[in-house]
Amino acid sequence: MDDLRHQLSAVLAALGMLCGCGVVAAADDPPAQQTADTTPLRGGLASLDALGQALVAGLNARDPAALHALLVEESDFKDRLFTALSNHANAQQLGPALLWDMQRRQGADELARALEQHGGQGLRFVGLEAGRVELRGEVRLHRRPMLVVEVGGAQARLQILGSIVEHMPSGTFKLVTFRVRG
Repeated sequence: MDDLRHQLSAVLAALGMLCGCGVVAAADDPPAQQTADTTPLRGGLASLDALGQALVAGLNARDPAALHALLVEESDFKDRLFTALSNHANAQQLGPALLWDMQRRQGADELARALEQHGGQGLRFVGLEAGRVELRGEVRLHRRPMLVVEVGGAQARLQILGSIVEHMPSGTFKLVTFRVRG
C-alpha cells in the first residue's frame, strides 16, 4: 500500500510539473497570458565575461566570500530556478529545500578545492569556453564551462565550474555551483 501511495504521489507531482502548477485548463478556457519575469537574479552579472572576470578576481584574491557571492541566491534557486535546474524526476521529488542544502554542502567543498588549486596565482581572465548549453524555459544553462585564464604567460583551462545560469528575460548570469571533480 505504501508503494502505491509513493507511486501515486510521484505521478501527481510529475503531472503538476507538466501542467505548471497542477491545474489543467479546460479546452474552452482562454489561454493564460504569460509574462516573463524580468527581475534580475539577485547579485546577477550582466554577461558571461563579467562573471568570468569576477571569478578570476576572487581566485586571485583568495577570497571565498567574493566567490560565494557569485553563486545563485537561495531564494532565486528555490522560488525561481528550481524547476529549470532540476532535470530529473527524483530531483523534483526531493524538492528545492533538500537539493539546495545538498548542493551548498558539496559546492563549499569544491570552492575550497578551487581556491587551494588556483588561488593567488595572478591569473588573467581570457574567457569562458561553453560546455553544453541547454534552454529551459526562461533560462539558459551553460553546463561545465571552462574558465580560460593566462598564468605565467601561458593559457590554462580551469574546470572548476558546475553550471552557469543565464536568466534570459533579465539578462543576468549567476554560477550555480563550483565543481572541481568529475
